[in-house]
Amino acid sequence: MKDTKTDFIMDKFEIEESDKKSVYVPGEARNMIIGGRESGNVFILSLDDDIRDRIAEALSEKLELKLLKIGRDGGTPAITEAAENDNQVVSLPRGAALAEKNREMLQANGKVLFIMCDFMALLKATDGSEDARTEITNLINRFEPHFMNSAHHIIRSDQSFDEMVQDALEKISL
Repeated sequence: MKDTKTDFIMDKFEIEESDKKSVYVPGEARNMIIGGRESGNVFILSLDDDIRDRIAEALSEKLELKLLKIGRDGGTPAITEAAENDNQVVSLPRGAALAEKNREMLQANGKVLFIMCDFMALLKATDGSEDARTEITNLINRFEPHFMNSAHHIIRSDQSFDEMVQDALEKISL
């Protein structure tokens, strides 16, 4: 009778300092680590403008990429111009992901990160009134589905700032 058993070989590799992890890559190689996308762009969306800008600044510094903050008045022309450029971290206004054309353009020209903020975190930035609660609910309902449809990755805002930056660095390297 023929032996039908298959043996598997497991190669073991010794890794120096196996507990260390780094996603930062200096020089020209950094442009290729951003998800294998040649553009090297990172686009950031969030309902919390302050945290979005702070994360964008930190990523720009760590990756040694140009920082671009697009305001709400920039609109589609500014978003299109940003998508046509390379090697930058772009902080996008809330409305950037509303149009399907913009979502597709962002996805095709870099990594899109959505920093998801929970309701209570957004409420803390307000006076906590019923009007503020209604406004936050409306913002979440209006924008978050579009952010999720745009994003390659989601960063949770319930982490510390440093954890969010590290999470973003790890995810854009996928």
